[in-house]
This record gives sequence, C-alpha cells and structure tokens, in this order.
Amino acid sequence: MKHIILALLIGFVLVNVNSAKAGDFEDNLKLILQQQAAKDYIQGYVQPFSTALGTGLGGALFHRGYAKTLPRFDVGVSVVYIPLPDEAMTFQYLGMTKPTVFGDDTPVDPQSIGVPGLNVTDFVLPMLHANVGLFGGFEGTVRFAKKNFDDLGDITLIGGGIKYELSDLIPIPMFPIDFGVQAAYHKFTIGSFLDAGTFSMNFQASGSIPLFPIDIYGGLGYDVSSLTVKTGELEPSSVIGDVTVDGENALRLNAGISFTLLFFNVHADYNVGKYKSVAVGAMFVL
Repeated sequence: MKHIILALLIGFVLVNVNSAKAGDFEDNLKLILQQQAAKDYIQGYVQPFSTALGTGLGGALFHRGYAKTLPRFDVGVSVVYIPLPDEAMTFQYLGMTKPTVFGDDTPVDPQSIGVPGLNVTDFVLPMLHANVGLFGGFEGTVRFAKKNFDDLGDITLIGGGIKYELSDLIPIPMFPIDFGVQAAYHKFTIGSFLDAGTFSMNFQASGSIPLFPIDIYGGLGYDVSSLTVKTGELEPSSVIGDVTVDGENALRLNAGISFTLLFFNVHADYNVGKYKSVAVGAMFVL
C-alpha cells in the first residue's frame, strides 16, 4: 500500500502541475504583475483554480452515513478527478479573451500582450486519508499530501473534519439507512506565494444491499473556497498586496458505491456541483 500511495502522490505532480508547469505558474503570475489592472488580471487568471481546489478538497470526504466507533478506523488514499469545463479555460480582461491558468499555453488574442496558461484539461488531487472513531457517535477525519519542487517550494495539503452520526435519533428499530453530518476544513499552499482554504459541510446517508458487501451512499454538501496570491512574495516591489479570489463552489450532490471485503474497502462516487468530479478511495479498515 505504501508504494501505491507514493505513486498516487507523485501522480498529483505528473497529471496536474509537473515540475516545469509548476515553475511556469509562478513565472506567469510574475508576468501578470507587469500588466495593466494586474489585480483584476490575477483574479480572472486564477479563479478557476480556486474553484477546482474547492471541488477537490471538498470531495472524497465520506463513503458511509454511519460513524466509526472507538477504536475502529480506516486509513488509505483518496483521489478526486475533475475534468475541467470549457468555461475554466478563458476569462474576460479589458474586453479581451485571455487564457486562465488552465487555458492555452499561448495567448488567445495574439494581437495583444497576454499571459499564457498551462494547457491543463484535468485536475487530479490525491491525498492520504484516515478516519478514526471517537466517543458519542463522533468520527474524526485527517487528510494530507505534500510534494517539493526545487524551483517552486513545497506544495502542501492538510485538512481535517468531524462527523456526527444521526442514525440513533431515528425512533425506528432496524431502520435500514444510516445518516450523518460532517464539517471539514482544508488548507492548500504553494511555496510562499499562494494560500488556499476550503470549508465543507455535508449531509450524508448510506444503506447496505442485503447479502452483498456493498453499500450505496450519497449526500448533499456545501463548499466555500478561496485562495490568496501574495504578490509581495512574487515581486518584492509589488504594491498590489495580497489578492484573494473566491471559488464559485456552493451546493454539491453526490452518489456512490462502496465495496468492503475483510479488511479492505474501495469506493467511488460522482459529484455534481459547479465543476463535476469523480472521487475514489482505497482503504484498510478495522
């Protein structure tokens, strides 16, 4: 499992922001500081990145409605895959169409000065994931990922959450569906110049298929995301200051299937929100 986890974490770099593109991202932000209305340009350029991060960090948070009990736990890796829509590729700047950070790696309007994107069509966010049973129907969640780039610094993801099982509040013996509520917060940083955060809440439910080790689960969630570009870290002479860009995340619906055999679980769900996504997980369970 260790090798699988390391491979997936490396995949975060290969699929999304490889070492060359990571350096390009920082360099492109520095170029933006030379543009007119640079603050507006930064906001349009990175806004889809803020939304994609919110989608990824709010995804793969659960695969069942009930909570683990102490000392039970599960630990493994979760991955969120986001196919980026066409709307994430361009934005309007001073009446002209420009590529976002995900857009074409050459300016859309060759007659004007512009900053290229990274030519990325898919965003994949893997992370280590652990759930630990607590007392009184509560369950804790911790998630983490980290990778270092020589020319960029550390890319770090750290998050945690708390779940409360609602099933005991239903006055019907042997009710076949489990319910829970959950809140989580994640922080994502790139080097010293970009900080992002996502707060997520969700209502979740799951039920078992008789005679099969399979659960069907789903939920309704709400994500609030934002990122901050620290222009002073990119260019010490910058007078713009920090530029905060909110993601367009809001309501999220998801449905999935979970399969457990002995001490292993695999699960996958499809999410519908501002950006659609697929979340999968593989865990050792106890």
